[in-house]
Amino acid sequence: MIMRAVTDRLANVEGDIGVVYIDLTSGKHFSFGNRKVFPSGGITMLMVMIECFKAMEEGRISRETAYRLKHSDMGDQFLYSLGVLQYLHEGIELTVEDLLNLMVTVSDNEACNILIDILGKDQINRTFRELGYEKMYIQRKIYDFEKMKQGIDNFMSVEDVASIFEKLYHGALISKEASEKMLALMTQHQKTQIMPDLFKEKIMISHMTSIDDWEIADCGIIYAEKPFILVMAASRVDSRKMEPIFRDITKICYLKTQGTPHN
Repeated sequence: MIMRAVTDRLANVEGDIGVVYIDLTSGKHFSFGNRKVFPSGGITMLMVMIECFKAMEEGRISRETAYRLKHSDMGDQFLYSLGVLQYLHEGIELTVEDLLNLMVTVSDNEACNILIDILGKDQINRTFRELGYEKMYIQRKIYDFEKMKQGIDNFMSVEDVASIFEKLYHGALISKEASEKMLALMTQHQKTQIMPDLFKEKIMISHMTSIDDWEIADCGIIYAEKPFILVMAASRVDSRKMEPIFRDITKICYLKTQGTPHN
């Protein structure tokens, strides 16, 4: 029923689209469309967050590890950064935990890029290979224009992201404590115009969002009475037109599993 309703809603929508749904009560799931890879955009931050928690748990870095802000490290990327750091004065001292919180809650691109430098792209990719996620990898920082001109990008898989959230839900990614902390942090994610929009803060959602001109994704867990995972991504689309479509898919998945949403 859910799959039919979702496919009907996506009929005649052009572009590359992928959707994965997992009912965490019954275990039922379905997937639609492109289940291989999409440009990851802001979902790159999910990968960086996971590596950061893994590095902290293994003692490779500490939450208190200090970084002194230097805007010149960003180059031209600084002009396109979203979030908070671009407004703070050079020389302010931040901890790894500060950077992590800013990256996840307000999608701060500069915080993400600093953490990529601290953690290392190769190490992040190594971790995802070890976790079994072959289709997710980082090849550049956010808004690295030189590499973007060369066609170098970061990639995600909707199936891999759904698996990640399922492991997080069951406390099986890195450790139970790390899983719980990552999910709690993602409930504070402040891009709320897609999946959370239906629920008006009455139902908790742990998720990450990516919105660019021609790419869009929203991925996470909706903690309804019967919680479910929903991962949606699209590329080669007008993201403004996809937002209401993704909101409709969220509503379909909710209504088909547990009844009328809260007003």
